[in-house]
Amino acid sequence: MKHPKLNALALGTALALACTGQALAESQYGFSSTGTGTVTATAKVNLSVVIPKLILLKVGTSNATQDTVSWAATLSIPAVPTTPTTTANNTVVPWDGTAPTVTTTPTGNTLNVAAWTNAGSATINCAIGTWSATGGPANANFAVTTVGTLPHPGGNLGSCASTTIGSNTLLSGTWTYALGGTASSWTAGTYTNAVTYTATGV
Repeated sequence: MKHPKLNALALGTALALACTGQALAESQYGFSSTGTGTVTATAKVNLSVVIPKLILLKVGTSNATQDTVSWAATLSIPAVPTTPTTTANNTVVPWDGTAPTVTTTPTGNTLNVAAWTNAGSATINCAIGTWSATGGPANANFAVTTVGTLPHPGGNLGSCASTTIGSNTLLSGTWTYALGGTASSWTAGTYTNAVTYTATGV
């Protein structure tokens, strides 16, 4: 029977080595009582490498809180044509009785985009919220075109779809937003909304 003091000493030594961060090696021996032949002893060491998982997504200006893509509408009264530019009442205009035309001009509608991840598989999705008012453009009226290697998740904001991101591959480019639809059919007012892009790595 092993001596209790020797067992306690061995246990204390093992605990001390573990606390100091030293690895406890596997050990074996080979033995030949005749002193001849081949003897072997092997010892194995486990290897472990941990790579943190990271995903990055940028849509718009670096370090900006949130970019705004906006459109300003201009109305043209036929037949001259006349574009009202100053707030006023009872202003004389040579209107021929036909419907005015409405054009929209974008501001800041081309955004820089980039994405990177080391996840095994990853996607980008988009979701659009609720408009601040009704009577304006539909989600599908906002088309988005891509230049570069990072495609927009869907051809327009009414059909957001999943875009795949390759692992350890930098994707970048620009997304340009264009407003279509029939602006002359929209009710006067200010319409605001937000698009949320979500990159997910698994």
